[in-house]
Amino acid sequence: MPWTIPFLRDRRKQVRDDIAAHAPGADGLVPNAPERVLGDAMASLAHDNDRHLGWVARMMMPDTAEGAFADRWAGVWLPNGRKPASYAGGTITVTGAPGSAVPTNTALAATGIDADGNQVTIGLAVTVGVTLVSASAEVAVEATTAGAAGNLETGTPVRFLLVPPGIDGGAEVAGAGLSGGADIEPDDALVARYVDVIQNPPHGGNRNDYEQWALEVPGVTRAWAAQDMGIGTISIRVMLDEVRAGDGGFPTSGDLALVEAHIDAKRPVTVADRFVVAPIAHALNLTITDLANDTPEVRANIRTELEEMLRLRAAPGHTIYASWIVEAISAATGEDHHDADIANEVPASGGHLIVLGTISYT
Repeated sequence: MPWTIPFLRDRRKQVRDDIAAHAPGADGLVPNAPERVLGDAMASLAHDNDRHLGWVARMMMPDTAEGAFADRWAGVWLPNGRKPASYAGGTITVTGAPGSAVPTNTALAATGIDADGNQVTIGLAVTVGVTLVSASAEVAVEATTAGAAGNLETGTPVRFLLVPPGIDGGAEVAGAGLSGGADIEPDDALVARYVDVIQNPPHGGNRNDYEQWALEVPGVTRAWAAQDMGIGTISIRVMLDEVRAGDGGFPTSGDLALVEAHIDAKRPVTVADRFVVAPIAHALNLTITDLANDTPEVRANIRTELEEMLRLRAAPGHTIYASWIVEAISAATGEDHHDADIANEVPASGGHLIVLGTISYT
């Protein structure tokens, strides 16, 4: 039969009853009496042990382990364990006198936002030195601070820690911004990966193996494999929901190349060919009418719930059912009732992934 951690009040009653049963004349019920004070103290210690045993029991099971215990389980089932944090990269625009140089490894800093919403200082370093031909130039940089906080938007101010001669002290993020930074893999994602390996052990290159290999790459949060390009081939589609959040999670060519190289180091040589490609976005557009409590906050909550539902349920070529959509809208905080003409959303092909498009309100 299952064991349930007793409540503290039950432990106290048990100790008081034991005192009364084994120490004739003693009364553990009298307030402030030595018997009651000592009994309650022992009950509290016993309750702490109960809770500790319950925690240990959770850590001993692979699907409920956390922290260092999850790392131990991952060390058994995953060759590389927890995915480390990765570093963002991109370009910045610097200005100064023509002929001035920005040497390789020049140190800079910027302000980013961490996973908890706090401002943090991000270190940067020039990866390829540049000599200004005109008054400005783009310079390649990489974050020296690991994590998603290093993903900086275009126009973010950047400062030199020691300004090179002839170069202006201020710079800013250029191009498409700094991207590619991922936080260290969280417990829930790590547990999900090794539980998948436990439930689907390696089979020398079946579809699930390819998905597991893709998910080993830092930043990759979702992966799907399919044999849709001919016999003897395998197609792997991936998403990087945090690292490429600004692009809806869709990977860049550089991301695909990293996944491809990682898979090539593991896949069977007998496979005729493999294709690592990005899913094709298929927008889910909705019209919601007569939304009760129609406020910007409620609309934002609806979008959040729909995005979360799609992240959990969407896969290339998979239908998103109307009941899932209605359920997500109704789960939004502050939503009371609404009307909507919603049908199943069927992707255009096996390579299309349904993502949230435009939500209209009438």
